[in-house]
Amino acid sequence: MQSIIASILLTASLSAGATPQIPAKETSEVAQQVMPNAQSWQSDAEANADKAAKLETQLAERNQEIERLKRQLSSSKVSTATNTKTEQTGTKTPWRTGEFTAYYPPTDVSEHAMQGNGITAQGDNLHKSQTCEGYQIVAAPPDIPFDTKLEIEVNGAVIKAIVRDRGGAIKGSKFDIALPNRSSAVNFGRQSGKWRIIE
Repeated sequence: MQSIIASILLTASLSAGATPQIPAKETSEVAQQVMPNAQSWQSDAEANADKAAKLETQLAERNQEIERLKRQLSSSKVSTATNTKTEQTGTKTPWRTGEFTAYYPPTDVSEHAMQGNGITAQGDNLHKSQTCEGYQIVAAPPDIPFDTKLEIEVNGAVIKAIVRDRGGAIKGSKFDIALPNRSSAVNFGRQSGKWRIIE
């Protein structure tokens, strides 16, 4: 075996066009010194190659798990968004309790602070009409999209309404219903009732 290694080293030097620098006797001695370590180095290299292969397999499995979780999260977000949209704009939702007040288009400047300027957030002129598409205009909380259609039940009466306006105090489950004048708004007052999305 030692003679084979010495021969290989000598052949490599000659094929490279170099003149051997180490005499054959010294080459044999070097081979004897290297041989005991060669097998150890080879087994270490094989063990490291096995470890690297295992780590690559584990990394690939982790990457697959990460991709699966990303898809699951994305699917969950789509599902939540779909459910929210259905609740807000789809089929009828369950009845919820609410608090209802009324407002009207102001007839003079002194009323503007409380009643606005008579133009809804969506551009409806309340001086001309308090309805849109045949529905009563209401100011609703910001989490209910514009043009959402509602049923409001107050004092046994059902009002078909459409969200076309907002208001600083209109939050949570509070709504402001547009009425034609001050007296009708005052008569309506502040009432408890219930509401639901119908479309």
